[in-house]
Amino acid sequence: MCGITGFWNKNRKPASPLVLRAMRDSMIHRGPDAGGELILEDLALAHRRLSILDLSEGANQPFHSPCGRFHLVFNGEIFNYQEFYPELKQKGFEFHTTSDTEVLLYLLMSYDLGVLNRLNGFFAFAFWDNQERKLVLVKDRYGVKPLYWTETEEGLAFGSEPKSLFPWGLEKTMDETQLDELFFYRHVSGPNTIFRGVKRFLPGYYQVWKDGVILEREERWYHLGEESAKHSEIADPKKWYEETFLDSVRLRMISDVPVGTMLSGGLDSSSILYAQHHLGYKDLSSWNLKFPGFEKDESSLAMRLSELYGVEYNGYEFVGEKLADLLTEIILVSDEPLMHFTDSVLLGLSKQAKEKVTVLLTGEGADELMAGYVRHKVFGDPARYRFLQFLKYIPEKYLGQERLKKMKRYLSSGNPDFQLMTNANELYLGDLEKLGLEFINVLPEYRIQLLEEAKKYYPGDRLRQLLYLEMHTHLCSLNDKNDRTTMGASIECREPFLDYRLVTGLFSLDTKYFSTSGKGKWMSMNTIGKKLPDFIQNHEKVGLAIPWAKYMLENPIFRDHLEHMEYSPMFKSGWMTYLKVKDLVSDFKKDPIKNYPIMRSLFFNSYWYKTQFED
Repeated sequence: MCGITGFWNKNRKPASPLVLRAMRDSMIHRGPDAGGELILEDLALAHRRLSILDLSEGANQPFHSPCGRFHLVFNGEIFNYQEFYPELKQKGFEFHTTSDTEVLLYLLMSYDLGVLNRLNGFFAFAFWDNQERKLVLVKDRYGVKPLYWTETEEGLAFGSEPKSLFPWGLEKTMDETQLDELFFYRHVSGPNTIFRGVKRFLPGYYQVWKDGVILEREERWYHLGEESAKHSEIADPKKWYEETFLDSVRLRMISDVPVGTMLSGGLDSSSILYAQHHLGYKDLSSWNLKFPGFEKDESSLAMRLSELYGVEYNGYEFVGEKLADLLTEIILVSDEPLMHFTDSVLLGLSKQAKEKVTVLLTGEGADELMAGYVRHKVFGDPARYRFLQFLKYIPEKYLGQERLKKMKRYLSSGNPDFQLMTNANELYLGDLEKLGLEFINVLPEYRIQLLEEAKKYYPGDRLRQLLYLEMHTHLCSLNDKNDRTTMGASIECREPFLDYRLVTGLFSLDTKYFSTSGKGKWMSMNTIGKKLPDFIQNHEKVGLAIPWAKYMLENPIFRDHLEHMEYSPMFKSGWMTYLKVKDLVSDFKKDPIKNYPIMRSLFFNSYWYKTQFED
């Protein structure tokens, strides 16, 4: 719902209010409704507010304890905050707002970090104890709300977006050591980012900084493997899933501003619209992307479902110069390179939705939770996996479908562990060989660490290992995308499928509930899915996609970038100097389908570099 930032100078150097305001207002899109700040000698906290709960000025941040000892800046929502009123009132706390921020402040004062496991929501916050001169930074379980930090000889700085750290004095430069992972996996995972010195706060972690700006400890307060392993047995999984999902939607409808739904026409977002309708909510609206003439356009399904449930349908198409402007804007908002390439149109849709709503619900997370991607099918059945190995003996020219050619390249490594790590990839080892880049590091430490962790909790079960790995890698990139594309338009995005009760419970279930046959997502299909109309149930899974190959060649702005891409300074960095960009562009023009994965990576990363460092 907001943006937070702050810093703590070393050597008791007084904090500059001008620097703090520059950091805060670099993210004004995250909170256009109010801006607050607090400076206590060498410590500075700031907040940009997007008003969702309690729209009064009294709910502006930073929040301060009545005694003046504790201070809080908070980004996110605690959806179950109302449950804590009785016990906090019994402790003698008096409430002056109906904001969840005030509840969180009193909970931290009462229970310190021991209360985190009781919170249902998404959040990133900084909590300052002025008496002990101690700063605590916390991030939610699945990384829905972003938090970045850096430490230099000058001190510690943090913020909701990387851009908030640069006014503090951190030089904005690209970290060439991260180019390997960015190019091959499309996303820099774990604690690293593409910016030198900027660290990404890990999901489910907290840090405690003590006087002297010393990191006292960094701990993992939520561990999916441990929590799911000790989860009580679910007697009736289908009944449990349906009840928990409906309650998750109910909690995420709590708001003092209008709430809408991003509706693709697929199972996940349709399930959310069904839940809203079933729970009796009125004045609903759906927001949908249209791609007329494109085979993956699902707007007719979204419109039909909206009409069935009496929901106001809003569909939009973004092409031409408008799309180019949105691409530049979303790169500036996102800071980091784009991974999913739908970011620009989602920003455009959010900007349209902002005219009527301030909160949007989305179906993100369901595929990672319940094996919903087509690519998950590779490991959904051991017999199928063994059969697919025969692809390596078939020359590519005899494989008619592009999907089979891609599968052959994917399986060519022959290493199941590596295949798990690259399941979401568009580039494979053969592509690196073709480019002469066999030497780059394709085994990032963080991804290996999470795969080994997955194997510990799901020994011998490749599908479950894959889902566990993706919850900590691929999903984090999706959460970043959702956060930036909505907050870039001053809208809060909520994900009902990422209610911790659903996630932990699902990961505790037997693998038989994760069948990848048909459209996958067995649990969803056999509960809420059964209550959706036939035209949703029977529609082939598509997934949001944009015809970028066509746009690169036909849109004048994108075509110009394509033609001049070889001159990008990015391709003069590190091993990228070995790329023969001009030849690769020529190959792409000759066969846009075959050469699309390589060109998409080069095109978008160079477009990112141009926007961030040249324009």
